[in-house]
Amino acid sequence: MIQLTREQIKVNHNRVDYFFQVDPRLQKYFRASNHLFMKYNYDISGLPASILSIPFAANMMPLAWLTDATLYVDELDRSFYDCLAELKQAYQKMFPHFPLKGQIKVGQVSTFDYQPEHEAAVLFSGGLDALTTYIRHRDKKPFLITEYGWHEGECADSEVWTADREHAEAFARKEGLSNILVESNYGTFVYPQRIDRDFRRSLGDTWWHGLHHGLAIISAAVPAACLLQVKTIYIASSHTIGNTYSCASDPSTDNLIRYGAGDVFHDGYELSRQDKVKVVVDHYANTNDKTAVRVCYRNTENCCQCEKCVRTIMGIAAEGHDPNDYGFPVPYELSGFLKRFLKREVKFFTNIQIERLWKPIQERMRENPDNVKDQDLLSWFPDYDFVAQRRKERFRYRVTQFFPIIRRKVRTGLQQIRETR
Repeated sequence: MIQLTREQIKVNHNRVDYFFQVDPRLQKYFRASNHLFMKYNYDISGLPASILSIPFAANMMPLAWLTDATLYVDELDRSFYDCLAELKQAYQKMFPHFPLKGQIKVGQVSTFDYQPEHEAAVLFSGGLDALTTYIRHRDKKPFLITEYGWHEGECADSEVWTADREHAEAFARKEGLSNILVESNYGTFVYPQRIDRDFRRSLGDTWWHGLHHGLAIISAAVPAACLLQVKTIYIASSHTIGNTYSCASDPSTDNLIRYGAGDVFHDGYELSRQDKVKVVVDHYANTNDKTAVRVCYRNTENCCQCEKCVRTIMGIAAEGHDPNDYGFPVPYELSGFLKRFLKREVKFFTNIQIERLWKPIQERMRENPDNVKDQDLLSWFPDYDFVAQRRKERFRYRVTQFFPIIRRKVRTGLQQIRETR
């Protein structure tokens, strides 16, 4: 049982706190405070409990499905309540081997209707996916929703959140738009490692990636969207058509979500990541303007060393553009930069990364050789054999790192034993 009463919802101007109850069977999954909060840059105190309860219900429902628990809520919006059964069925199709059970019981289902005054709001991290979605819908003059869900019990200073917020605010000013800013602890109010310990193997995915993050991120935006009477919340796709693996944010689930008089659209699913790079660089080439693409979402700026950064850098280069113009301070001589990176990191690449993310970059370079600025890249990268080089570097790594690997595995095993006590 997970329960939230009206009295346990505390609203103070721009913040709503949920102090909920759980039965002993489920308590191990939650931090002792049993506390979830949402903070906005708008006063949401005039919204009814039915709307303010949506983020709570959305964060709890996947855990109820996993654990066959009942979620009790005093009041909930009818549009959201009605979509939950379909959402459960959609996630069940995503995880056919794991029976999703659990249920929700609501004391009062209420209608919150409005005539939309604004056509769109876009969840906006500043990353490639979000920037692509904004460009595709910029004619709607959308609100830009930027969230930080990693506070602990209370809001605290965070260099990453400050950088994200300042980037989003500067981008909105430049585009003549308004921001919706959300701070929360939706990423920390549970112990994901404990949920994963009990369910990851049978579910085939982690709690955050497989079931939680889509509903958490979308629902956090809902109270502000209702306050501002927004018709559609757009969330950018992370994957593309043909994706065969589970993900909590997917068009089959996101597009079912309803709230008040609004809905949700999972945008850009038909585009590959390289297609999105092209959307962005083509847009800014035509406007003679540039913007930073924020890829390192847990760093204050792009590190230009991680796989995601380097992959984006090479995607921009494959389109014939300079990554430095898009927030990636890298040397002009990209060939040596990429060789050093692959020598160090290719051993960690998965088959999915290679097939879905890196091979399209190679294909684009073969299609667009005349525009690639570093011509030395063309002498080797389009034909680089990721699988063969990965095998070679993994062998080298295991030979040179045998004892450190054993020590690390022992430490990890001991840590897991301590956590289960």
